[in-house]
Amino acid sequence: MKHLRVIIEGETYLSLAAIAECYCCEVDWVHEVYQHGLLGRGRVVGEEILLSTCVLDRVADVVRLSVYHGVGLGAVALLLTPDLEWDEV
Repeated sequence: MKHLRVIIEGETYLSLAAIAECYCCEVDWVHEVYQHGLLGRGRVVGEEILLSTCVLDRVADVVRLSVYHGVGLGAVALLLTPDLEWDEV
């Protein structure tokens, strides 16, 4: 995986690897969080999944609950209210 930062239509996107590096976690874990639908809709560029930087607060919430407090991702999905406009991300 590559650490990508891409600007699309004036909005900055980061690769899952770049996000994992920011939060000191494994890329596979970020991918799992993404697959659970906790980070909204990404964009695919080449073979990389990119997420808008507007989801970084959401990533921090998931890291805090899952990594530091041991809450499973299914429970995290129930705890976090859908505060993103999923169609826009």
